[in-house]
Amino acid sequence: MMYFRKLVTFFFLIGLLLGCQTQSFQQGHSTWQGSLDLGKRGTQKLKAQFYFAKKEGLMLLPDLIPVPLKIKALKKVQDSLFFTVGFRSGPAYCKLSMQKNKITGLMIKEGLPPAAIKLALSDENLIETVVKPSVDVPFVVTTQAKLPEELVIQKRLKALWEKYNLEPFAFTKKVKIQKGTISHSHPVLTLNTKLDTDTKLLSTFLHEQMHWYTLTNHPGFIKVTKALAAKYTKLPVKLPEGAGSEQGTFLHLGVCYLEFHTLAKVIGRKEALAHMQYKTTQYYRWVYRTILKDLSYFEKLFGENGLHFK
Repeated sequence: MMYFRKLVTFFFLIGLLLGCQTQSFQQGHSTWQGSLDLGKRGTQKLKAQFYFAKKEGLMLLPDLIPVPLKIKALKKVQDSLFFTVGFRSGPAYCKLSMQKNKITGLMIKEGLPPAAIKLALSDENLIETVVKPSVDVPFVVTTQAKLPEELVIQKRLKALWEKYNLEPFAFTKKVKIQKGTISHSHPVLTLNTKLDTDTKLLSTFLHEQMHWYTLTNHPGFIKVTKALAAKYTKLPVKLPEGAGSEQGTFLHLGVCYLEFHTLAKVIGRKEALAHMQYKTTQYYRWVYRTILKDLSYFEKLFGENGLHFK
């Protein structure tokens, strides 16, 4: 149980609060930066950090996945490096060669061709924090293919932006509308075209914005993380109850609560509560049920730590 709690805390600290990294992990350990060749998906930026004393580390694909992936079973044998990476869809196995300030090798994952890894020693931080754009930065909504369905959502979102003054809740002002995709926050906040009511559109937009908010360096997130890690130690993983992984489920405790908080600011508490009840029948069901059940706890915790919007 203690190991599990530490693991959950580690993931949530890294995943939910990328800007508030655990310094004990960062200090004294080198960061590497380079690329991962994913074939048809193109060559992706890659960062990694190895903590040999604990036989673990972190890998970050910033343009694909907003949270770092856990490196496990890390082993260095002379100039060879071996480890597994915990993707949501299953583990990937890596075998690399270290030569001075460079690392090269392959990542092997079931269902995918071998992916070439190239890394060089870097003095950059593993994770970059999000800085809220100023009011002067324009709000830009683009479409993937200018399809009629995409243009409708584009027009509706722009109208909602003006109607409700969503500026205080915007931590990225670049939004894309794409038919057939699952709405996601990174690398560009992207919304699908199945959001058939204004409440669904607002809720999804705010949900993805809260992913960006949790990547800022707001100091209140540290205490919130510790409190949530201590309170919620048994997490569902499988969809639709969970988010596909322990860290994903835990991350969404914060994101989905902030989604409710901001939605209530926009359309009113009663309407927001009704929508959150609806969300308990969709996805992340355990997360939304837990937030509604313990709502007073969440409101007090986030309020006392300065994470609410005025």
